[in-house]
Amino acid sequence: MSQGAMNIKPNYSVADLAGEALESRKVPRGHANPNQLLRSTLLQAVDGFNLQAAYPAHCLLDLQKLNAGGTDWRARSPDYRQSLLRDLKVESLPALPGILPMPLCVDLRYLETDWVFVESGDPEFLLRFTRDEYALLIAGAQAEEEEFSVPLTEARPNLDFPQRDEKEIRFAVEAITQQRVRARLSESIEIAPLPLSSQRLLKLQTQEDVSGTELARVIEMDPSLASQVISWANSPYYGAPGSIRSIQDAVIRVLGFDLTMNLALGLAMSKQIRLPKDGVHGHSHFWRDALMRALMVEKLVKKIKPLARPYAGMAYLAGLLHNFGYLVLAEVFPPYFSLYCRNQEANPHVPPMYLERFLFGITREQIASYLFNTWGLPNEMCIAIRQQHNPHYTGPHFKYSNLLYLAHQYMHPQWEQQVTRISPAVYDRLELSAEDAMAARQELDEMPNEAMEDFVRMLESSTKR
Repeated sequence: MSQGAMNIKPNYSVADLAGEALESRKVPRGHANPNQLLRSTLLQAVDGFNLQAAYPAHCLLDLQKLNAGGTDWRARSPDYRQSLLRDLKVESLPALPGILPMPLCVDLRYLETDWVFVESGDPEFLLRFTRDEYALLIAGAQAEEEEFSVPLTEARPNLDFPQRDEKEIRFAVEAITQQRVRARLSESIEIAPLPLSSQRLLKLQTQEDVSGTELARVIEMDPSLASQVISWANSPYYGAPGSIRSIQDAVIRVLGFDLTMNLALGLAMSKQIRLPKDGVHGHSHFWRDALMRALMVEKLVKKIKPLARPYAGMAYLAGLLHNFGYLVLAEVFPPYFSLYCRNQEANPHVPPMYLERFLFGITREQIASYLFNTWGLPNEMCIAIRQQHNPHYTGPHFKYSNLLYLAHQYMHPQWEQQVTRISPAVYDRLELSAEDAMAARQELDEMPNEAMEDFVRMLESSTKR
């Protein structure tokens, strides 16, 4: 037994933690490592029974293990959690028995030290116990101990070996469908070829000395695409004088050739795959995130010195389609996608690529990059999507992937904390200062909501059928 637990009473309980005793256990949040901190998720069964599940922060909650007992658990909504926080007048939920009006279930197997830290209710502080103290607390309250967590190290994504992507994708498809994988991935996942408008745009993109008039003619061949591009150019965001009534006006007067080409390509590709009905992303949420990422990337590019800038249109397209793999996963693995959504709801602290690696064996970035390659999209796009979460990538076309990585950090819900962890090497490679990146984020915050909602509605209309 550790020294700190020598004098613990056998009937040690939450009652012993009242008042000053509880205050004396508070320590600054920085004192805990992820393998010492207990995180908790609120769950509900089909019959309405609620449960608080606690596990180390460097793990994910595996619903399949928790459901093995015959109960179908699902994560409670963020609104329910916020309501509970308001009622308790706290800002975080302690993983302590008797605090919440529901039982506590704990998995301590992967807690690697003699100390246990739990939320205190104050975001700046944690409560510290010895492992023995916490174990006695759980035992005294008759809280359950189960095995339902998995270390994130067991679901580490493949960031460094893209040459293995095809093998891993085929293995994942074969393992989940239990069917013979056909010769081509596009056949296996049963996604139709690119629409004719996308094929025409890609063909035009590979040609030299293409004029804005030629681009306008290709876009005009798809009436729905043409109307979307014109609507985009008429948006208050661009502030074009007068009304834009033709594609040629949109290209020459407002958007420019590069942005029009890649915006049209992104809109055309979006018609291929519908948003899944299940999942944490609705139409508005998915496209708002895509648009915010594209605009953030666009603003970052403008902060880079002109001679060092990558193509703005290509960077914008990468931002717009950065999450395209989410849609592909829903089409590739429909029977398992619901399970993935339930696990995503139960593990909001876990980056999606870890959950995808754990459940599917691949990530959305791998499968989207591979699909883009089979569709003939430029290498810049394929690499940007594949490496967008790899801050150490310095290979071909690194600026596009580094821009996506930087935009992701600045668009994160806890972005003030995230940006402090960005390596100076990322800024140096992009020839961009941290101050300029912060200015880009502030410019995005100042965008009028009306312009943003107009953009989102246009993007939504491109995927609804």
